[in-house]
Parts: sequence; C-alpha cells; structure tokens
Amino acid sequence: MTLLEKGFMVFFPISSQGPVDLVAISSEGVTHFFDAKVDRARINPGRLKAERIYRVRSRLQKKLGVHIAYVDIYKKTVHFVPPLKV
Repeated sequence: MTLLEKGFMVFFPISSQGPVDLVAISSEGVTHFFDAKVDRARINPGRLKAERIYRVRSRLQKKLGVHIAYVDIYKKTVHFVPPLKV
C-alpha cells in the first residue's frame, strides 16, 4: 500500500540535492521525511544468503528523523528504516 493510499499528502523537494527526497504528512498532521534508495542485496563473506545493503544516515538526517526508504521496483516493495509507525 502506498503512502497516498494510506491517506498521506506527499511532497517532493524542489532541489535534487539535500537530505530528503520525499515529505509525507499524515491525516493527523504528523510529518515524515524520506530518503529513497534502491533496495540492493549482497552475499557477505561467510554467509549463504544475500542480505540488504543498509545505508548510513547522515548526522543531519538523524537529527531530522529521516527514514531511509529502500525501494524495489521489480517486487514493488518499500522497506523503511527506521520502521514507519503508521
């Protein structure tokens, strides 16, 4: 289910540079910031199963409470870190 289907108002920043790729406001007025990343996996040494490649949030992103949204366009899935509480 998309953010729009969950009742969020969704906005995109004017600038392509910055700590936020997407802003969503819930019907209750709670604002969420997202940084979109392609969901990728790799098999680490000594492991048998591919695991998600997690990206580190910048200091500013942590201060703003930005969620990393890992998007897989083929599976049509989005994984939020930290988890989105909706």
